[in-house]
Amino acid sequence: MAQDSPTILHSTEPVVSIVVPTLNEADNIDRLLEGIRTAMAGLQPYEVLIVDDASRDGTAQRALAWQDRMNVRVIERQAPPDLSGAVLDGARAARAAWVVVMDADGSHPPDRLPALLEPLLAGTHDVTIGSRHAEGGLTEGWPWQRHLTSGVATLLAWPFTEVRDPMAGFFATTRERLLDLKNQTAGYKILLELLVQGGDRIRTLEVPIHFEDRRHGQSKLGLNQQLTYLKRLAWLAGGRVSLGSASKFGLVGLAGMVVDLLLFQLMIGSGSGLGPAHVASFVVATVVNFFLNHGWTFRGQAQASMPLGQRYARFFIVAVMALMIRGGVLVLLVDVFGLSAMAAIVPAILVTAGVNYLGSAFYVFASTASGVIPRVRWHLAALGLLAYMLVLRVLYMGQVDLIPDEMYYWMYAQNLALSYLDHPPLTGWIIAAGTALAGDTVFGVRLFLLPLTLVAAWYFYRYGATMGGKTTGLLCLLAFTVLPFFAVAGILMTPDAPMIAAWAAALYYFKRSLVDGEQTAFLGLGLAMGLGLLAKYTIVLLAPAALVFMLIDHQARRWFFRPQPYLAALLATLIFLPVVVWNWQNDWASFVFQSTRRLVENPDFSSHLVVLYALALLSPVVAVAGFLCFGSIRKTIQPEQRKRRFMLVMTAVPLAVFTAYGAFSVIKFHWTLPPWIAMLPLIMNALAWPIWPERRPVGRLHGLLIRAWSPTVVGLVLAYGLLLHFLTLGLPGLKTTDFGTGYLGWPEIAAELNELEHQVAVAAGKPPLLAAASKWGGAAALAFHHPDGRHNHITGQNLIGMSGSMWEYWFDRDTDPERPVILYNTRSRLINEAWLERALIGLGPLREKPVYRDGQVIQTLYYRIAEGFRPEQVRYPDRIPE
Repeated sequence: MAQDSPTILHSTEPVVSIVVPTLNEADNIDRLLEGIRTAMAGLQPYEVLIVDDASRDGTAQRALAWQDRMNVRVIERQAPPDLSGAVLDGARAARAAWVVVMDADGSHPPDRLPALLEPLLAGTHDVTIGSRHAEGGLTEGWPWQRHLTSGVATLLAWPFTEVRDPMAGFFATTRERLLDLKNQTAGYKILLELLVQGGDRIRTLEVPIHFEDRRHGQSKLGLNQQLTYLKRLAWLAGGRVSLGSASKFGLVGLAGMVVDLLLFQLMIGSGSGLGPAHVASFVVATVVNFFLNHGWTFRGQAQASMPLGQRYARFFIVAVMALMIRGGVLVLLVDVFGLSAMAAIVPAILVTAGVNYLGSAFYVFASTASGVIPRVRWHLAALGLLAYMLVLRVLYMGQVDLIPDEMYYWMYAQNLALSYLDHPPLTGWIIAAGTALAGDTVFGVRLFLLPLTLVAAWYFYRYGATMGGKTTGLLCLLAFTVLPFFAVAGILMTPDAPMIAAWAAALYYFKRSLVDGEQTAFLGLGLAMGLGLLAKYTIVLLAPAALVFMLIDHQARRWFFRPQPYLAALLATLIFLPVVVWNWQNDWASFVFQSTRRLVENPDFSSHLVVLYALALLSPVVAVAGFLCFGSIRKTIQPEQRKRRFMLVMTAVPLAVFTAYGAFSVIKFHWTLPPWIAMLPLIMNALAWPIWPERRPVGRLHGLLIRAWSPTVVGLVLAYGLLLHFLTLGLPGLKTTDFGTGYLGWPEIAAELNELEHQVAVAAGKPPLLAAASKWGGAAALAFHHPDGRHNHITGQNLIGMSGSMWEYWFDRDTDPERPVILYNTRSRLINEAWLERALIGLGPLREKPVYRDGQVIQTLYYRIAEGFRPEQVRYPDRIPE
């Protein structure tokens, strides 16, 4: 933007009013007014309004002394000191159409006044901001405490606006726009309220400034101002948070707590389980709370137009979400910290009360009085739901049983190597680090899921933001938070967790390099691809996708002739080198396993699963929207051709590879879902299309998907919490089950097998081997849960000549073949085959034993005992028995 001063016609009336709120600024006023006079010398006519909040150091008198040198007026307020009130009083008294607001302490440079005014007078913008955080901006002279306080305040305001420095006190706009602010405006950050209430109607521009700390006087920022700021943020978000409502809510909560405790104690005393008792008492108490809060706590403050049924539906949603938090607190306190149920229920109720209050204030009884626009509500929803899901994961991730896959990767950590047959090594390395810190526990295995989730969330946001700004980024973050595949991957320590983070990061850097032309992005690209390849091989498909994009996009073709892409590929290869070395040492076993061997071992047609997996694990609404965005609607949703082309190519190429592969072999769901990350900015914008002004659905199907999206988000969040609750405490009326997956019951199965192991050892005089009649999961599950902490006597179905994945490598070839064998499984299939006698000596009959948890049968253990095994029938990496 040009720095020349705009030309203004001379007039008897000022064109610009500079409003300066003051409180004890006598030592700064002369320097300020001299600076304004110098900066505005070519911009006459103007006026300066000093709005003084009853200063006691002669500020008003010092300003009045300037009246013979420039057009200065002094307004002395009698009301209690209030920065926003002073600014609005100044705006009301202003005679000009344009108003500049600035501080008197010297922190706002007057020489930037022309730069602020030029875009307004040219008609290109509605609000200009003297920004510390815009490119070229700077803050000088602040101690670290002020930087920290300002940073936190700016971060809290971040969801409300696209502006980088919404906390600025140096800005310019029209007098009319300031006077249109709601009467409730208060506090010290009036610009934020101006931006939020103006919403999408305001065209903003940030002008970089060098912000200097005051030379004289003291800052007026104190605890009261900070608390007022927090209250204003809550009000802008539609929340009804106040001391009065909190006090009433607390009293209502005490009444509900009495009901809750009495019913809980009654049910526990009558023999009910922990889960049913806490659910039933909670539901009754929250119904009582709803009607008391509706009729008393939030009376007259909520949206009067909302029907009672709709408000109750919102209450029910919040109640269920709070119930899931309460269940997590309960299971943590009872199972981990050893508290009794009655001792644990009190803190669980208190935590739940906090969740209920926030949900009631911001959602059930929320207000639209602040005028916040729909986009900002989606911003807040995305961040709020991410926080909620993270809390759920912290509470439950150490209590939900490990699935066999996780216990298999735990075995990786017990046998650290450069790589493994069926996966690269990163997951095993991460688990090894987690268990080194937190022990060989469920929590230790999953310890690093939270950092991985935060990294993935950051790159989902960054990728979306680079495609369409903050709103698109937060919508992609919302998708990452609630869509089933990503949500479940966030609580299971499998290769999908680090791979999803790497996939999102790689897409971000691919876009910044190939579409935006940023050379430095190739460094991040090499790191993301290298780490992704250490997690899972499928991320390599982003490379041919990028190659296709470069071939069809004429601007991206120039990178064929630049060194940066090749250096990025070299960096990724160096990071991936441990896997290459392991494969070189093991006859390229992993590469063969992931390619030709899968085709031979699993011949089938499964191309249709690409569609079915998307419908099931992205949700039907998102999947249908995704396929719809491959059609002509994409041009409306994303007008920029290169961005649109990038998203389509980076999704279509990997999906095409899996579809072709599925014509010959079985494809897995976790292969086909990450490619959809590239399309999320397009899909999410399509589903949230009406939150931008003057946008209408593109066709009937698009309209149906838009209407279905909000209920889908709510349903997915509730389903996730209910699933975690079901897997730990159960749910009333539902039998504990793993739906035939073999997931539940391994601690109990391990105890049963350990007892059987001792019996066989006594009878045979030798310790037995325990061999799972499954590929790898059954052996890994027993190894993790074995009461003695041993696993060198455990193996998989490799002992009976079948594929055992890494158990083929871990089994000791010098094992005594005359050791007895306990062959076990959770299914009768395979373990009852007649040909097993070719692999096992003296094989006994099939036996079965029910496995109980909390009085329910949750699993069945099938086992057979043999006197020994035939070494020639054991499968090893270099030998497959006939």
